[in-house]
Amino acid sequence: MKFKAIVLSVCLVVGFSTESVANAGMPGFWEVGAGVNFIPFFAKDSVHLGKVQMQSELVMVMLYPGFAVVKGEYRMRNLTNESIQMTTGYPINSAFMNKAMTSVHMGDLHGLQVKVNGQTITVKRASSTNITAYNDKALDQVDNWYIWEATYAPQDITKIEVYFLVNTNRAQLREGYNADYHNGFGYLLESGQAWAKKIEQGRIYVQLMDTLKVSTVRGVYPFKTFKTDGKTRMVYDFANLEPNETNNIVIRYADRLSKFDFEKVKQQATTYFKKIDALNQKEIQHLNISQWKTLQAIDFKIDSKNGGVLLFFPLLMAYLIPILVVVFAIIMWFRHRRRKQAS
Repeated sequence: MKFKAIVLSVCLVVGFSTESVANAGMPGFWEVGAGVNFIPFFAKDSVHLGKVQMQSELVMVMLYPGFAVVKGEYRMRNLTNESIQMTTGYPINSAFMNKAMTSVHMGDLHGLQVKVNGQTITVKRASSTNITAYNDKALDQVDNWYIWEATYAPQDITKIEVYFLVNTNRAQLREGYNADYHNGFGYLLESGQAWAKKIEQGRIYVQLMDTLKVSTVRGVYPFKTFKTDGKTRMVYDFANLEPNETNNIVIRYADRLSKFDFEKVKQQATTYFKKIDALNQKEIQHLNISQWKTLQAIDFKIDSKNGGVLLFFPLLMAYLIPILVVVFAIIMWFRHRRRKQAS
């Protein structure tokens, strides 16, 4: 019976390992540090669809080697004559299709803080035990969402500010079993279409930090939509936009850091949030970029053909070792059987 149990366990390991290796070969930009626009979350709040508009948004990003600090400011207009209380959600991770790199898979966001009209409010992790989702098709796992409540005054603007950190150092661009390891950042504008009407005005402002310069940015999607001062600033403006998948932002930049401790970054979240608050927001909002050049970085191709080398050990674990264990178990079983017959 012990030998049968060993063989069964090994078969299970082979099955799970094979699935993991198959996923590793899927094309796309994986573990990109990213955020999205928040959306209505509870099913009960679906009655308010078409009543609250994301009138404008300003997203400021401080992009560092290994991570990014993000602040989003959204002006939400209640189009009705009644007060609306709504629970909204912010996904911890997500994915979306992309023409340039097949798909983009976003990693977790960290340290999320939310302010409504300047007041910090409570953010909690959604639980699948007590949540009926707003849109089941859009939610892979309910537990992968942060949620908060906000009240939108009638015919008035409610200002919502969000702060969070993302790890950009784990990103990897894959095609088959070949992979390149650069930092990756993304922002899912597409989710903004959940609100009423179009987004009247929006600006994505990226400030490159530390040693980063525009020259260290290899690819930016959507192609040729960002303007740059040629040094450390990049801006993407839009107006009267009903965003879709073609508007989602992806930035590939700088090589992966071999020694990087994101846990230390998370411990300093408050400091980084103060730092992004210290940016001159009015100047950023009214920054005239008409003389700036269009950013030409469009490189999302994989340089290295290293699939065989990089996946040697995973393949070894997935196939060779389990097979050797099975062979060893069979040999031991035959020896045990012969000894039993001989006696």
